Amino acid sequence: MPRNQTGAILRRDMEMIRSQVDAFVLALEAWHVISSRARNCLGHLDRATDASSTVAGVLIEQMQLSDLSRCAQANILRLPNLGRVSYCEIAAAMDRYGWRFHDQWTGKPERPALEALGSSLPRYLQRVTRAAEVRAETFALGEKMLRFHEQDGLSGAEIGKLFGVTGAAAHASIQKVRHIVELRRRHPLPPPPAMC
Repeated sequence: MPRNQTGAILRRDMEMIRSQVDAFVLALEAWHVISSRARNCLGHLDRATDASSTVAGVLIEQMQLSDLSRCAQANILRLPNLGRVSYCEIAAAMDRYGWRFHDQWTGKPERPALEALGSSLPRYLQRVTRAAEVRAETFALGEKMLRFHEQDGLSGAEIGKLFGVTGAAAHASIQKVRHIVELRRRHPLPPPPAMC
C-alpha cells in the first residue's frame, strides 16, 4: 500500500476514535436514554451458549457501547423481546456517541444504526422521545415521594395517600429512585462527542 494511502487510513481511523465516547449501558438506562426493557434485552448478549452473542462474558453491569459495537446489527435486532422501539433507543445511543455495529464476517463497520429503521424512523423516534419523557416524569414523581419520606419522615402509606397510590406502590417508587440515583452517581452520562 502506498505511504500516502496508509497515512490517510490512519488519519481516518484516528478521527473515528476521537469521535467516539463510550458509555455504560446502565448509565444509558439510569439517565432515561434507553428503557429498562432495552437494557434487559441487551443482557441476553452475555450468554456464552448463544451463538449470536459476540460479547459473551461481559455482564450487563459492565457492558458499554464499545462492547455493543462488536455485534452485528442483525443480531441486535434478533434479541428476544427487543422490538423496534427498544432497538431505536439503542441505535440512537450508538449513533449519538459515534459507534457502529460491525459485520460479524468481515468485521467492517455497518451503516449508522438508525438507518435500519428506514422510512419508519420518525415514527419510532417520536415514540422513543415520548417514552423517555414518561420515564423522566415518573422519576420526578418518585423523587418527590423520596423527599417526603426522607425530609418529612412520612411512611409509605402516608405518601401513597398523598399521591393516590397504595403504600406498597409508593415504597416501590422510592426504592426505584434510590437505585437510579445510585446508578447515576456511579455512572455519569458522558456528553456526546463534539462534531468536527
